[in-house]
Amino acid sequence: MGSGGLSAVATLRFEPAVRVRRLARAEEGDSAALALSASYRGERTISISFGALESVRQGPATRVVREACWLLKPWGREGRIELRALRRPTRRTLLEWLEDVDDVTVMAAARRKLVLLPAPDDRERAESTLSPTRRKMLRLADRDGEHCVWCSTYLTYESIHCTLDHIRCRSHGGADALDNLVLACAACNHGRADAPASSWLDACLTAGQDVDVDSVLRAIARSHAHHGRALRRAA
Repeated sequence: MGSGGLSAVATLRFEPAVRVRRLARAEEGDSAALALSASYRGERTISISFGALESVRQGPATRVVREACWLLKPWGREGRIELRALRRPTRRTLLEWLEDVDDVTVMAAARRKLVLLPAPDDRERAESTLSPTRRKMLRLADRDGEHCVWCSTYLTYESIHCTLDHIRCRSHGGADALDNLVLACAACNHGRADAPASSWLDACLTAGQDVDVDSVLRAIARSHAHHGRALRRAA
């Protein structure tokens, strides 16, 4: 077992220590999945060696692969599953299952090895269809909530009056990075124009608007830090 980190690989071998010699019954698949989960330490590649297995059936084997997919979920599309030391019947069993599932795709296939890539989840599929601007709106809504930070009007990335508002205005050197952006309705964005975010916050509060003060203050801090990092890189 690796020690973790970007280059480490989590390995499960079906050996006596794992107490699994067959993957022919449901409980054997469960035992193997539990062994994998217990040994996993956050690596982005999970390697499963089938060389010592005496018998493999589709259901229990796929239970182990799906456990690997679940463990790799935080890595997203960077995760990899390597199935090694595959005997011909085992390889055929796995490929027959892979033809009919959406959980995972075959990235590479050799005579005794398969490399699998966890398939994108519904959120990733949705993001892949969006423009860069709408994708940012979706992520900002996840971060701050589905509303305009200046007046709390309900907004989603699909709203026609949803806009990206730059905390540090572009005319003042503000970036298009998420750390410098918030969701704002078109009316608030237009009304603010190039006013500093702190000044506009005071104006909105004076006007009695339902401002999401916490999100705005966090956004100002993020923007300030991002701008400082950019200046240091440019120096």
